Amino acid sequence: MFDPRSSYHRRMWHYESGTPLSVAQLISLGSLDARTAALLWLLIEHHQSLIVSGPTDPTPGVGKTTTLNALLGFLPTGSTMVYTVGMYEEFDFLNEVQPETTCVLANEVSDHLSIYMWGRVARRFLKLPEQNFAIATSCHADTVSDVLAMLTHELKLPVSDVQRLGIIVNIGLVGRLWPPRRRFLTVNFVRPVATTAAQNAPNAHAQVELIPLATWDATTDTFIPATAEALAELATIVGQMPEDFSAALESRTALMETLAEGRGVGMHAMREAMEEFLANADAGDSSASDAQDGAN
Repeated sequence: MFDPRSSYHRRMWHYESGTPLSVAQLISLGSLDARTAALLWLLIEHHQSLIVSGPTDPTPGVGKTTTLNALLGFLPTGSTMVYTVGMYEEFDFLNEVQPETTCVLANEVSDHLSIYMWGRVARRFLKLPEQNFAIATSCHADTVSDVLAMLTHELKLPVSDVQRLGIIVNIGLVGRLWPPRRRFLTVNFVRPVATTAAQNAPNAHAQVELIPLATWDATTDTFIPATAEALAELATIVGQMPEDFSAALESRTALMETLAEGRGVGMHAMREAMEEFLANADAGDSSASDAQDGAN
């Protein structure tokens, strides 16, 4: 029987990156910047789902699996990862784990191989956020618009389900230098509730709205960050005050910059640094609360 917590089953059913990299190492390589990484950390920590998309032709091996595995390092301590088995998945884990602390991984949403998900099985997987699960997967798509077209037109997923899918990262290889350079071309968050104009749009694809989190600028090879308005909206979505969300983003950006120095620290060292950071943050919050109680 398939055990969702078994590393053996993960090796048997899922492709693992041949060159695993941490987010800090991806930053050092220029794939994304520290601020975008910090923002993704905050969102994934708050149980938001994740899709990593990238093209197959003419650039196979763009790094979707490497990117997805790296970003899963942002899951909170104590999270449960469920490794599904593609078209063979029976979803019998649903009553065995807590949705609020569980991230369900599908290696890929496509019809290319039986260890990927498509059709009825993919739709059931993509609907899991309605039950308070977070999901993480990858897909073949050149742009975020192609991702949305796949979800709404090819898979015929209702707009209400698409609006629960959280983060969509579109990556690609850029330039003509060797080795090729991987970049997060766009990072978007699916707005949970569309505006009136979008709701009145004639097709499902147009009803899905995105909150831009980062966009790669080819001229400067830098990343255009999320606006203050976007950050305030994200804070509301994850249940934080905007000022607290912004403060957390700044402190985590500083940590990501430190961890990415040189060639960047590996996954284990990055995880240790994140846990120490969070422990210190919790201690600081407790001290501030105690001081406030004393003043009262």
